[in-house]
Amino acid sequence: MSFEDEIGVLPPTGFWDPLGLSKDIDEATFTKFRTAELKHGRVAMLAVTGYIFQAAIRLPGTIDLDGTTFDSVPNGIGAIGAISSLGWLQIVGSIGYWELVGWDQVEGSTPGDFNFGTKSGFINTPEKEIAYKTRELQNGRLAMLGIMALLTHDIARPAGESLFPLHHF
Repeated sequence: MSFEDEIGVLPPTGFWDPLGLSKDIDEATFTKFRTAELKHGRVAMLAVTGYIFQAAIRLPGTIDLDGTTFDSVPNGIGAIGAISSLGWLQIVGSIGYWELVGWDQVEGSTPGDFNFGTKSGFINTPEKEIAYKTRELQNGRLAMLGIMALLTHDIARPAGESLFPLHHF
């Protein structure tokens, strides 16, 4: 099959598949790949937003019953070791819920269509729907690169240095 006319194909690159993963696959496999791309893009968009939010704003109060404050939890990679076992259980449970139950995919539609915009009347034309789905794919692709850059910078920067140092530029 040919996938050059799918949503998310933009000039100047067109349909970009440097590893040839879409060669000799059927539509069901392409849909599976596109669904995974959308899911990873959505998670990456949330990750970038959360990463920047926690660097700029700290919530008041405590994160657990032991009295650990939000302000005492380090940013980025450092937060992994600061979260308690019960906190990780809640995170894994939430991920499991959204992975197994989640929202209902619109039958016969493109991957990732949960009928949010069309239910509200926000997306009311096919052209608008294609434009929004293309933007979501492109933003997700950029966010996947963005979160990897933020995490790489987080690991490579000296301890205690701000997220936004200007000496790197």
